[in-house]
Amino acid sequence: MAAAAEVGGDKYRSFIHCESERDTVWRNGAPPNYDVVNKLFEAERTQVWPEGSLEEKVQWLLKTWEMELVHKVRPEDQKTVNSAKYTASTNGEMPGRSPPPELLVPSMDEGPD
Repeated sequence: MAAAAEVGGDKYRSFIHCESERDTVWRNGAPPNYDVVNKLFEAERTQVWPEGSLEEKVQWLLKTWEMELVHKVRPEDQKTVNSAKYTASTNGEMPGRSPPPELLVPSMDEGPD
């Protein structure tokens, strides 16, 4: 996992500065810079996982997944999920669908007596 830092990448995330990311569409026009966040993480964390451990792999996966979800515009640029099968919802609603009207407009019957 730490090998990414040796080639100019992020120490805790992959798929930011790789050659395979040359055609990636980034939300802000360029890959994010996590230098400040990584320094704070290193100063504040309470556990340093052994290199190659399951815990380190999960930490790497979650940090990489979050970076891709937030900063990569096109789902096909994401490497941590299969964009053809991945779906997300909020409160049971799929993206692009409007919430039921009863969630948007309060009922007149619900006010104080």
